[in-house]
Amino acid sequence: MKRILMLLGIFALTACGGESTSTEPVAATPEPAADAPSPQVPAMVEFVWHQKAEGFTDEALQSHTEYWANVAGGADWGLMVAAVMTPRFDADGFDFLWVMAWPTQEARDNAWADWAENHEPAWLELTQNTFTYSAEHAYGFAPSPGRQASAPNTSGNSVVEFLFCEYNEGKGEADRKAFEAMHAAFMDGFEAEVGATSYWWTAMTPLFELPDQNTPDYMWTNFWASDAEREAGYAAYAEAEHAGKALEDATCQDPALFDSRVIYVPSA
Repeated sequence: MKRILMLLGIFALTACGGESTSTEPVAATPEPAADAPSPQVPAMVEFVWHQKAEGFTDEALQSHTEYWANVAGGADWGLMVAAVMTPRFDADGFDFLWVMAWPTQEARDNAWADWAENHEPAWLELTQNTFTYSAEHAYGFAPSPGRQASAPNTSGNSVVEFLFCEYNEGKGEADRKAFEAMHAAFMDGFEAEVGATSYWWTAMTPLFELPDQNTPDYMWTNFWASDAEREAGYAAYAEAEHAGKALEDATCQDPALFDSRVIYVPSA
């Protein structure tokens, strides 16, 4: 499981590019009305390793993400959202992640094929002194969102936390979903006391297999608008009755914390 943190270490997925030469698959806000349509769930959330080059600056990254967003918009790939995520720890193998949410596997594959044929050479020349990436390190997950935020974060910036988990013996998806129902009820009670929050979560199933170790069963992902909101939530969760169930159902790594910035959303 240690190598999994090297694999990744999404971004506010709903508020919220990856590039590769590969074309192979890889004040409280009112709650929405009961009959409001649910947001579309991506078929895949993809994480691409990026390494800083000698000439990297935050300003250069900002400029390049704006350039890339214009390419993505003009190419009409069907991309749902993209973000850059920076770890708050020293990651072995990458300095930041380029995260993309795709509506279908086909849209993802077609986009990468178009990228390789029509856009990548110019991109490599433009970014060669700023960052690099590898086709070998693009990892896709299928998300299964839980209770959505009652006060959605629309800032474009978020605090994101990953926990890589394996089910304990005799446990499985049904147990995780039972925990999620308890967690949702807990959040209802918590927010009844403190007011609406931006917190939400999703459980992501890896769409790949690791060659030399067990692939995690899922990646639990938490999203907040701020560290203060995260700390308050954890303080309350520590006293929650259902917290022990999570330990009974699965063995998870320590949280891997990232700062996320949205770099692309489709034009209305």
